[in-house]
Amino acid sequence: MVAPDSQLCSALNNQSVFNFLISLALAFGIVFSYLPQHLRIISRKSSRGISPWYLLLGMTSGTCSLGNVLLLSADVMGCCKVLSGKLCFAATLGVIQIALQFSMFAIILVLFVVYFPREHTAEYRLAVNVGAVAIVHFLITFLLALIVFISGKHIRLYAGFLGIEATLLTAFQYIPQLYMTFKLRHAESLSMHTLMIQAPGGFVWALTLALRQGTSWSSWLPYFISATLQTCLLSMCVYFDYKHRFAGQFYDPLVPEMEDEEYTISIFHEDAEHAD
Repeated sequence: MVAPDSQLCSALNNQSVFNFLISLALAFGIVFSYLPQHLRIISRKSSRGISPWYLLLGMTSGTCSLGNVLLLSADVMGCCKVLSGKLCFAATLGVIQIALQFSMFAIILVLFVVYFPREHTAEYRLAVNVGAVAIVHFLITFLLALIVFISGKHIRLYAGFLGIEATLLTAFQYIPQLYMTFKLRHAESLSMHTLMIQAPGGFVWALTLALRQGTSWSSWLPYFISATLQTCLLSMCVYFDYKHRFAGQFYDPLVPEMEDEEYTISIFHEDAEHAD
């Protein structure tokens, strides 16, 4: 922890009101942006169309990002001893944002498992295993972070490692979802409203993290990459939606009974729409 009279604590006494308002709006926006995705899965009572590998990569990436910013912001949070409650809240908004993002994405994983079609036994086991792996990864990551933090050695080295890991995982996160959406030719349980909010918001969030005290490129780069890939996924979903409407192929994604009984959401199959 830094001393109360450190330059960092002095700098935090003169925080930009504009940056604070933008960061606060982003924190609310993060929660708001995930609600359409949560509600879409619940309303359909199905998580069909969401790739389990997309969720696994997203959860592990989010875990690494959270560990990264917690370690890098330890000194900032230490300044709360000498800062007012308002200034402390403003200084730690970056951590709060990433914690909220992690929590809201974790809810998607929970809903994915809860509403996964039980008739697809092999795929359901995969969904459960994805959740288990995500939990184990979270525990290991934060156990190591706690050990590093208590020892006071190699904090920035481990934080940088987590940042690189998060960046690599994020770079691959949307590839399985892009592939699944391409095969299905429809967004299915994937919420385009969530993508519409998060794609542009991700670029703004990455910028605010880059301008925040106590962070580095490893903190904001995963979110910049994520926003770029979300834009690609959103473009694909909009294209397929337009194509269906233009061809007059009306499809109500809220009616589970309309789903093909021979359909399986496993991305291991050569063709998602096959016939016996």
